[in-house]
Amino acid sequence: MIKSIFLALMVLLASFSYAQNGWSWPDDPDMKTQAMEKQAYYKLLIAQSKFKEAMDPLNWLYENNPELNPSIYIQGVDCIEDMLKKTTDKARKERLQDSLLWMYDMRIKYFDNDAATMDRKAYEAFKLYYKTPSKYPMLADLYAKAYEMNGPDISTFNLNTYMLLAKNFHQIDDSKMPAEKVLDIHTQISEIIDAKRKNGENADKLNKEQAKTDAWLSSIPGILTCEFIEEKLVPKFRANPSDLNTAKKIFKYSVEAKCTDQPFFLEASEPVFKEQPSYALASAIGNKYLAIGEVSKGLKYHEEALNLASSNEERFESLMGQAVANSKLGNKSRARTLAYEALSAKPGSSEAYNLIGNMYFTSFEDCRGDKSKVMDRAVFLAAYKMYEKAGNTTQMAASKEQFPSIEEIFNEGMEEGETITVGCWINESVKIQRRD
Repeated sequence: MIKSIFLALMVLLASFSYAQNGWSWPDDPDMKTQAMEKQAYYKLLIAQSKFKEAMDPLNWLYENNPELNPSIYIQGVDCIEDMLKKTTDKARKERLQDSLLWMYDMRIKYFDNDAATMDRKAYEAFKLYYKTPSKYPMLADLYAKAYEMNGPDISTFNLNTYMLLAKNFHQIDDSKMPAEKVLDIHTQISEIIDAKRKNGENADKLNKEQAKTDAWLSSIPGILTCEFIEEKLVPKFRANPSDLNTAKKIFKYSVEAKCTDQPFFLEASEPVFKEQPSYALASAIGNKYLAIGEVSKGLKYHEEALNLASSNEERFESLMGQAVANSKLGNKSRARTLAYEALSAKPGSSEAYNLIGNMYFTSFEDCRGDKSKVMDRAVFLAAYKMYEKAGNTTQMAASKEQFPSIEEIFNEGMEEGETITVGCWINESVKIQRRD
């Protein structure tokens, strides 16, 4: 057995006697020989899964040839992780954990690629200590450094883990991890996920990470509420309306906390749209303004939405938004034109026909001439025709109740089924019908 190990060691040592790129051997010949022996020996032991024994030659290298190669620290981590799995002694476990993180510190000290090493160190520390509250300040510092150093290059495995850490830290000590900081971390992670998507990384995987990150945030009591947004974020934004980062937070968290009916949602939405225009946002802002009666602003954003629309469905929605706005402003002819344009994008839409029908139905007072009851009530005949196309039987019945009577038709020398033209802005041909 000893002979076979010796032979294997000699083979390894011989192979390492040749030049190796990236290896920094000692200048002293004796030290170099010892270093090569130690390297060959720990590799042999690791190959035999003798991780604890491999730490002896590795420790010699850490002390005498610490700049040899990053691999001595990478494989040192492997050895310590195996030892951690096998120990039940608390004090020894703590020493091993410290040693594991020390490996990353040495790689950062002696070798390049600090950002990637910090990225990995943060994750390894998280695995060790995410259930240890006393270590949360250290973990938070490591993650902050890793994110600062890596930006969008941070590893996917360090995305929702950072959010989980923020959640746990906040719930243990909200003075050191206040709610505002938790939201900042959530925003930082979300922005990095967006950047990764734009860089072509796996969208499905990133969507899952975002969902987990959102779920951790949503699970924290008292943070994602309308009251918190209004008390903590809105005053900051109103004091500085050019603060786009705060506006984005208000917008995003208002959606997640279902606060989109609050005034601050619209306040924050406008600068967000200006910086990142999109159909969805323009349409949402337009609908909100219409809902609160600020019709001109609603019209403006539905016009913006049409410019950003990329499908017939989006064209339909933005044109209908404009039609509704014009109808509320009293521009009924323009509203009808827009409704018909919407029908070209979505033929047969009951929504469009109902809007036109409603405008006809409510035009009686505006269009009556008080010279002919039949002609005055023709607006209801026109409305009936639109409601019929919409399949709106309730409004068809309501319109029919307003048709002229048979006596009114007879007294004016007209006949049922006769075609007449509705005047005023409507200007449509209809057939005379009587009410029951």
